[in-house]
Amino acid sequence: TVAAEATQKVGQFNPQGLANTVWSYATVQHDAPALFDTVAAKATRQVGRLNSRDVARIVWAFAEARRSAPALFDALAGRFASLRKQWTPKVCSDVAWGYATLGHAAPELYATIAEFAATRMGRFSAPGLAALLWGFGKAGQEAAPLLDGAAPLLAASVGALSNVQLQQVAEAYVMAGREATELFAAITVE
Repeated sequence: TVAAEATQKVGQFNPQGLANTVWSYATVQHDAPALFDTVAAKATRQVGRLNSRDVARIVWAFAEARRSAPALFDALAGRFASLRKQWTPKVCSDVAWGYATLGHAAPELYATIAEFAATRMGRFSAPGLAALLWGFGKAGQEAAPLLDGAAPLLAASVGALSNVQLQQVAEAYVMAGREATELFAAITVE
């Protein structure tokens, strides 16, 4: 199979190739546990060569495929934090969502992402904000300033959110015990 052949060739992949491979398999929802395990081992060994986009794609792919890799995620948390100058709203959303989806604790990483997001709230897409806020809520991380800042932005753009994303937004506010009357009114109308 293609997955078996890719698993054998992972040793030849550069960091972007590792990230793109697992991202592709997760995107098409093709179960390839041996491939994911092999990529996890190589990416853990070569974590210092990954850029922020590679980290985000790997995190997202493993979470989407529901493949836990604790050693990899520990290594990726440190690497991602060290790449803050490369961060974009998209990579932060993907990382927060991925860590929360797999239930991998990374409080220091969440704190750093919160600092970044708080100063760039308007640059996040509505789906990106939904993923970010849900990730913080699911992970049990403090996000009151993010939730408060995101509420008016999300209220103005609920039409850009899918039903799942609307549920994630509502869930994030409920998990944090935060009121967002204008946002919930906009969600209700949608």
